[in-house]
Amino acid sequence: MDDDDATIRLRPPAARPAAPPPPLSRRRLLGLWIGLGVALVGLGTGTAVWWWKRAAAPAPLAEAPPVRPIAPPPPPPEGPPSLNLAEIVTHRAGTSTALRWSVNPLVWVLDFPSLELQGQGMNRAAALLEKARTPRDRVLNDVELAAAIAADRRTASTWYFGHNYRASELARMFEFAARDGVQLNPQELWVQEQVELARRVDRSRDAAILTVPALGPQVDGNLRMSILMHELGHGQFYTLPFFAAHVMRVWDTGFSQSERAAVRSFLAAEGYDTAQEEVMANEGMAYLLYTPDRRFFDPARDLGWSDAQAERLRGLLRAGAPEEP
Repeated sequence: MDDDDATIRLRPPAARPAAPPPPLSRRRLLGLWIGLGVALVGLGTGTAVWWWKRAAAPAPLAEAPPVRPIAPPPPPPEGPPSLNLAEIVTHRAGTSTALRWSVNPLVWVLDFPSLELQGQGMNRAAALLEKARTPRDRVLNDVELAAAIAADRRTASTWYFGHNYRASELARMFEFAARDGVQLNPQELWVQEQVELARRVDRSRDAAILTVPALGPQVDGNLRMSILMHELGHGQFYTLPFFAAHVMRVWDTGFSQSERAAVRSFLAAEGYDTAQEEVMANEGMAYLLYTPDRRFFDPARDLGWSDAQAERLRGLLRAGAPEEP
């Protein structure tokens, strides 16, 4: 064997596989997790801050419209002159005139220059609101009104010597007239103006509208005073709820059945609708308390009562009555 053949050829050593990295120690692993957590928290915080800033940023304000000052409501119109009882009695109306009672400004007094003009202004309202045998849901035309007055054997001037109504009741009458096309006369149109003025002046409160005629052949000074006091009593009834309640209570419990029947009989002869209980009580009160002229009302003549009987009922009514009239 020659030297070449004798040479021993050795294979190069096989490459050894790389040794696996040593396992991470618990400490290093914990450190990596902490670092990753801090990074994520930082990223999340930045994102949250960015989102919050976007959400919290106020939207740009639209341009506000110009502010226009609101004008205050106009003051109520002034009413007619305010007079006391003596001043109204001595007032002399050349034309139909509206007045107010100084003791109770809710009470309006329409002073007519004559019984004739008073009838022209108020008889249609009387037919609607308190007369017997006339409708309550419509106003009468001129022909029907004249027939109703004739049926009571009265004239247009003397159907009533004075009138009293709530402003709201008269307003309803004028609404009916407009609805049904009933032509109003000049005095009624003037009354309508006063009612509208009263409702503007007194706003939510319901005024009482009363009437009184001027001196004339059938109305002397004492009778004018008696008519006015009688109507002012109605004005108190309409505008003072405590007094109206007192009158109704006395009518129900203080008057006997026969006494109420006597009042109804008297008022029926005057043409009143006796089915209206409030009208009966209101008129009974006004005749007993506020009608001093015996030509106008006499309990013995008109009701068959003694003075003592009339005075007993007056005492019951006075117990809850205002001081005036």
